[in-house]
Amino acid sequence: MAPTPKYKVAHSRRLGRYLVAAKNIAAGEVVIREEPIAVGPMTYRKDCLCFACLRSLSKIGGGEQYTCSRCNVAPLCNAACEARTTHHTNDECTILRDNRNLLAENGIDVTGILLALRLWLIKCRNPAVWEQVDQMEAHLDKRMGTPVWKDREVNVVNIIRMLRVPDEIGEPPGAELMQKLCGILDVNTFELRSPGALDGLLLRGLYVEAALMAHDCRGNTHLTVDDDFRLTVYASVPVKETEPILFNYTSSLLGTADRREHLREGKYFECECCLCEDSYELQSHLSSVLCPRCKEGFVGIQDTSSFVDPYESRWRCQMCKRTYGGRLIRATLNICRTLIEDCEDADIKSLDGLLRRLSRSLHTNHFLMLSLKQKLLAACRKEMTSPNPQKKIVRKMLDTCNEVYGVLDIVEPGISRLKGIMLYEMHLPMIILANRSYSAREISSAQLARQLEEARDLLKKALTMLLLEPATTPEGKLAKRALEELRMLNQNIGDVRSLPAEEPKVYVRKAKENRKKIK
Repeated sequence: MAPTPKYKVAHSRRLGRYLVAAKNIAAGEVVIREEPIAVGPMTYRKDCLCFACLRSLSKIGGGEQYTCSRCNVAPLCNAACEARTTHHTNDECTILRDNRNLLAENGIDVTGILLALRLWLIKCRNPAVWEQVDQMEAHLDKRMGTPVWKDREVNVVNIIRMLRVPDEIGEPPGAELMQKLCGILDVNTFELRSPGALDGLLLRGLYVEAALMAHDCRGNTHLTVDDDFRLTVYASVPVKETEPILFNYTSSLLGTADRREHLREGKYFECECCLCEDSYELQSHLSSVLCPRCKEGFVGIQDTSSFVDPYESRWRCQMCKRTYGGRLIRATLNICRTLIEDCEDADIKSLDGLLRRLSRSLHTNHFLMLSLKQKLLAACRKEMTSPNPQKKIVRKMLDTCNEVYGVLDIVEPGISRLKGIMLYEMHLPMIILANRSYSAREISSAQLARQLEEARDLLKKALTMLLLEPATTPEGKLAKRALEELRMLNQNIGDVRSLPAEEPKVYVRKAKENRKKIK
């Protein structure tokens, strides 16, 4: 008997086509596993991308020639290419080769048109797949005349239409069709990392089924992508039958105003999820500002309607009920942003000082504070690699990880890549602090064992999330390291448990002092 499908397509006036669970789905269970229709670059990095396998290129010698270590293909197609992957076809190779001089003479970066070109070739050569693509939402009516529309016209549409195309493929596409293809790509693709890519190189992938997931700023799914760009959608929390299958189209560590702006300008809809409609974002306080008047309460958006610009609305303090204009809030945030941007290479002391300074204006969980805490964690990681990191730095890293994790637990319920990383990063400071306390005889061996077991529990919880990641990704490699560290930690706990029981030095000293007082 065939297994029951885990999802089905539903339809509503507000969401259009979207996916719902066809049965109860447990957290961690695979919902969708899907190959991409097309994959291509979304960012420009000159002379660094192999069109065939979408890996980064290496220079040949000291000149300007590049090659791909995987398939030996140069940046622009040559006779050695022969379409080695499904993402790079013979038609594409022929077009790029035949127009090499035209592209070079006009200084055109091919990576900017590659994905749209691939989608057009699918229309020409694969009617069955194109039928699925053609049903995807492009929001042409909302895009027409916008800066995005004009940008695509100049940098994608006009370039592709000027290319010489072999007769067997057909005439170059019309402007309206190309704008539709650009709209489909902008609205429906998922951001991907290029396997083995240089830092900052991002790709986009188009997936038929996964594109039907509706948006929610908290979501109930967790996505991974392997080296062959196969997308796997896991349930991050239990999903009951008939419940929508939801994915967060934007960043979970942004405030409501920024999340809504991203969705409005990039996905063309207004978000009405529970996180956006709550003035204090379900107590995550991602947008909360300290009240300038009472200095005790926090100011949140008074009108959370999806069609009201938060910075044109009123904000109200939860304690003294004083209201403020949104423009004042925006001005405050702009000042804070500038201060954060100016501390790009700052040390731990400077970053910690700026956090204390900004805490006089922002909630400790504010998304700008979280961005600064990420910088602080990066600085702490460098210190943690030293042979004997300072205790205050170790404690600072543990406390900061705990603070970030507390927010993530609200905005990314259940399985989460970021939560897995935070849990992993918490366990090491706990081990260092526990061992130092024991060496100083501040705790007994039994207390040391308990603290090591707490660190082990964090590591185990991290692994439940990180082990879902493909082995070749940074998180997959982190999971492998965590497994080895878990093995060693279990061994250490066993060794500590075998030690004879003793009183900690601090306890003994205090007992002696108490006896002296009694005499």
